[in-house]
Amino acid sequence: MAIVTSGVIGANHLAVSDTAVVAVGTVVNLSDGGEAVYVEALSEISQYAYAVMFADGTAQMATTTNDLESRRAGWAQASIPSGYFGWLQISGTPRGNLAANCDDNLPLYTTATAGVLDDAIVTGHLVLGAVSKRTISNATNVSLLVARGQMVGNGATASI
Repeated sequence: MAIVTSGVIGANHLAVSDTAVVAVGTVVNLSDGGEAVYVEALSEISQYAYAVMFADGTAQMATTTNDLESRRAGWAQASIPSGYFGWLQISGTPRGNLAANCDDNLPLYTTATAGVLDDAIVTGHLVLGAVSKRTISNATNVSLLVARGQMVGNGATASI
């Protein structure tokens, strides 16, 4: 599990709060080489869920119907209740929820199930720069490898 190594003194990317303890949008570096960003949950974000972030600093679990409303997303390493503030890991080696029979080292895509990714190309909504580090047989959370600058895309070339 990564720890915060820079950014905000005393920041804990596993902590949630009913009031903002740092500015929404604050980004911190993590010991696994990744980053986490501070958000406010529009609705509950489950632990290890993939969530999209909006320009106003709010976030919600990603699905095939909302994933292209934002180009930035990350994984909640702790559950964030609706209206609470917490961190989404946007790169490094977060744990993430994957669908059953998801293979390792393949591109990941959003699904109709909120917060869950899969290697099946159902929607074409590719999570650029993210892969599973191992194959799974049942739907569960696993370690992912996520490049800095990952984003939700529809197959088109885009930049952050």
